[in-house]
This record gives sequence, C-alpha cells and structure tokens, in this order.
Amino acid sequence: MNLDSNIPTRASEILISKICHDLVSPVGAVNNGVEFLADMGGADDGLQDGLGLIEHSARQASVRLQLFRMCYGAGGSDAKTTGKTIYETFQNFVAGSKTTMQWDLMNDMPDDDLPAGYLKTLLNLMVFVQEALPKGGTVAVSWDGTSMIVKGTGDLIKPKDGSVEGLNGSLSIDDVSPKSIHGYITKSYADMFGLELSCDMDDQSINFSLKA
Repeated sequence: MNLDSNIPTRASEILISKICHDLVSPVGAVNNGVEFLADMGGADDGLQDGLGLIEHSARQASVRLQLFRMCYGAGGSDAKTTGKTIYETFQNFVAGSKTTMQWDLMNDMPDDDLPAGYLKTLLNLMVFVQEALPKGGTVAVSWDGTSMIVKGTGDLIKPKDGSVEGLNGSLSIDDVSPKSIHGYITKSYADMFGLELSCDMDDQSINFSLKA
C-alpha cells in the first residue's frame, strides 16, 4: 500500500506529528530514569526506582509503537492479519488504564475470511472509541452476523475535537489537526479498502458498525 497515493501529504504530516507527540512522554521518561540513576550515584533505592521508571516507560513506548504500526503502517493492511493480533495489540494498549475491552474472539468473529484492511480499520475504530472515553469505560467488540460492532460506554462520551467530522468525511484536509487526524485517517482507510462504516452516538454510548 502506498500511503501517499491515497491520503493527502498534509494528512501524513499531521499523522506523523501525532505519533511523535504520543511517543514523547514515554521516551522522555526513559531519559528521566537514566538521569535519576546518575543523580542517585548508584544507591540501591535510587537504582530500583530508576530501573522501574525505565522499564515502565520503555514498555509504554513499545506498546504504542506496535499500535501505531498496526493502525497507521503497513502492518495491519495484510489480509493475513488475525483477530488475535488486533485483540492483543489493543489489550496491551489499554492495560493499566481506566479503559477495559470486552471481546469474545471465539464467538465474535466472522467465519469467512476478511478482506485486507478490514481488521486494520476495526482497530482504528477501537482506538477512536477509547479516545472518546476520557474518564475511561468499556470498549466492546462483537459480530452481529453481517458487521463487526464496536461499542463504547462510560461516564463521559467526548470524542476529540473534529474527530467525528473527520470520521464522517465532512472535514476538509485544511482543517485537520492532531486531534482530528485519527478520525480522518480511519475514514480514509475505510474508503480505500471499500468498507461500509456507520456511527451512532449519544451521551451514554458510541457505536460503530463495520461491514465488508
């Protein structure tokens, strides 16, 4: 897949900015851990605290890189991508956060082979829902016989500014921002892979349907 031939260069630039922004925190924390160790001069307590900070931050960076590879890179576009891969990628991403995932892989997956890009787009929808739950909640994935359904529930449903407009195709590329780029890219992938995407949202929940 050639990203530049399907998605405007400006969108690619904003997407890269978002990825860099999201990686600054864990990578910066690794550096802070190293500096902490240097300041403590190798004291046992400082060593353990510093190593703990480095380990946690490195794990966060690794998890986010895996997610970005599947969401935005070529990794998730292959038809050989499995539901298990998407499940584990998202589960690792929300682990330790206020968001939980509900997805019965044994029963909530279509029997037929899915087209290339379908699970990539599904993962992007799951991330969209997670980002729309600023106070945490549940991201539930299910199969209704014709479509995969992604439902988010929580105390507050608040998608990032412009992300809904980006997702429904009403946002001009000139108006896309780091906050709305994920919705814009998700819509672009759905169109590129020929998938039907619909959304229903209210104050209590946000629901997506993805059909091949």
